[in-house]
Amino acid sequence: MLDIGLLLFRAAGFLLAFAFGVQKIGWYVTAFHAGKPLLSSIGLTPLIAHMGLPLPVILALWIILNESIGAFFVGIGLLTRFAAASLALGMIGALYTSVRLEEDWLRAALYFVIFLGLIFTGAGKFSIDRLLQTRKTKQHRASVF
Repeated sequence: MLDIGLLLFRAAGFLLAFAFGVQKIGWYVTAFHAGKPLLSSIGLTPLIAHMGLPLPVILALWIILNESIGAFFVGIGLLTRFAAASLALGMIGALYTSVRLEEDWLRAALYFVIFLGLIFTGAGKFSIDRLLQTRKTKQHRASVF
């Protein structure tokens, strides 16, 4: 039952983060079709710069990759602890930004807790991580005998 719970936990984290990742990708697709510079004047870059965070273009790219590819990795259970750690770090930034802008910070806090929990628990039985670990263990046992 614990592994089913972890699967649901991962699915929730994936759906929540991926929805925002897709939204952010949409901003850049719209800007591209409008002929605007992709990373300097739209989307996250100006917001990150306004918050006083360093390297706004790089952070914007990281956030987009984090909330799309990283969320997908969490969802399928691949490199789960690493992806969850990256997403948790991103949620700390989102939490900071929400508080500074006096917006609702509860959503970012909830996402942070989900990804923090996955750092400690890992993906569980129903994951690619477990499949790879099982395969690696079988290969190691075969090579010993």
